[in-house]
Amino acid sequence: MRRMRLKTILTLIFALMVALTVLMVSICSGIFINRQFEEYVKESQQRAASELAESIGSNYEETHGGFNIDYVHGMGMYALREGFIIRLYDKDMNPLWDAENHDMERCHEVMDGIMLRMKEKKPELKGEFVTYSYDLKSGEKLNGVLEISYYTPFYLNENEFQFIQALNRILAIVGIVSTVLAAFLGLVIAARITSPISGVITATRKISEGDYNVRVDVSPKVQETYELSDAVNTMAGTLKEQEYLRKQMTADIAHELRTPVTNISSYIEMMIEDIMEPTRDRLKSCYDELLRLSGLITDLERLETAESKEIVLEKEDINLYSLSESILQGFSKGLHDKKITSRLEGYEVHVLADKGRIGQVVSNLLSNAIKYTDENGSINILVEKDMNNAVLVVEDTGIGISKEDQMRVFERFYRTDKSRTRKTGGAGIGLTITKAIVQAHGGTIRCESEPGEGSKFIVTLPLDDNKS
Repeated sequence: MRRMRLKTILTLIFALMVALTVLMVSICSGIFINRQFEEYVKESQQRAASELAESIGSNYEETHGGFNIDYVHGMGMYALREGFIIRLYDKDMNPLWDAENHDMERCHEVMDGIMLRMKEKKPELKGEFVTYSYDLKSGEKLNGVLEISYYTPFYLNENEFQFIQALNRILAIVGIVSTVLAAFLGLVIAARITSPISGVITATRKISEGDYNVRVDVSPKVQETYELSDAVNTMAGTLKEQEYLRKQMTADIAHELRTPVTNISSYIEMMIEDIMEPTRDRLKSCYDELLRLSGLITDLERLETAESKEIVLEKEDINLYSLSESILQGFSKGLHDKKITSRLEGYEVHVLADKGRIGQVVSNLLSNAIKYTDENGSINILVEKDMNNAVLVVEDTGIGISKEDQMRVFERFYRTDKSRTRKTGGAGIGLTITKAIVQAHGGTIRCESEPGEGSKFIVTLPLDDNKS
């Protein structure tokens, strides 16, 4: 199936709409103007007949024997040229002057010409010659009667028919010219609208081929095309970042796997070749490296589970303060080793949540705080209520996080300081898991930090309505 381009469709639609509009306006204008012109001609003929009767009536002079027949003759022949046939009678209805008796051939020629022309060009009128009588008076005295016959309801002469035809031609020409101009303008407008879309199509094709550096010009003045271009650019940037993260993930996982695997294989190889004895300490060293591998695999499994849409939460009433206190005690050795002071503040706050997963949230935040806090630093935990939410705050005096990194610390495998992270271990997915768990509970997590001044992670969770 052959598909039409958007530019062609828009041009055709624009031209069709204008053509139909002009056509309707032309038809309506033509009908209205023709009717108005016909009404004007009809009234003009009636007015001309009345003026003719008034003119002849005003010519009556009783002292000179009544009507001036020569004047009546002149008016009658003039009226005949205009399609009026007159007959003048005295007050006793005796004929004084009759156009047909004076020039019957000319009268019939005029009548036949008018009837033939009107039947050819206005057959729907079905008109005929009708005679109208006008009393000619001086005050209340009747001086005579004038009969005027003319074609009714109206008739048009050749010049008037030519005027109407010229008007209709002008309306038709206007319609054609307007349609052509509409098509041209539609082509121009369609080109301006579709040009950014063509750029988007080209860019998305390159993006689908793996070129994430391509960008679309976001200068269009049309809001929708601007938003479309901006969305494609955002998508390209996101895909580029995700591609970087995937590559970084591969490098990170390879790095995390390489060291323990190399250590284990070296130990086992030397033991097999009797270079060293399989002592308890050496076997324990291999076991520790295996635990590191197992921990990495466990982290990856947790990430997959936490980000799964099918995550199952076994909710129960939890005292968030007591849970934080218990987990903090579990980190006492790590705190002692780095000479970090810790403090838990707040009060009992109950939430309806999965205890194991919320415990993992607290553990991840504490673990990160300890990793990135230097010796003799401090870590504070605060548990309190805020409106309808429970609030957990973990604050440290560690290295801090830049503004740029604060927006990305929850991304998978994103590391703010690779050298420190590799010394302290971890694959950079702890905060990603933490965020996924918090969101699964209908909560939020955010970071506030300044480089060199420590970090603060703030978690909100819905309160347990039965305990709040």
